[in-house]
Amino acid sequence: MTDPRSEDQKVAAVNASMVMAGQSLSAADEAVCRRILRGEISADEAVLEYLEENGFGNSSRAAELRRRIAGAAWSPESH
Repeated sequence: MTDPRSEDQKVAAVNASMVMAGQSLSAADEAVCRRILRGEISADEAVLEYLEENGFGNSSRAAELRRRIAGAAWSPESH
């Protein structure tokens, strides 16, 4: 199923959800969200970047994300 909303509408929906949860979408978070929506980066890659930038690049979660990203890079569809 394809989501017919524009990128701006999708970002607004994410922001509305964040506000309802008592948070707000920072400019940096919005930029990452837009990269994901444009297909420039996967959600796993975004989380891994965050972990690495915040000193958790050697964590078990980061290692698991690297495995998942590597597995996604080699899929039957890509070969």
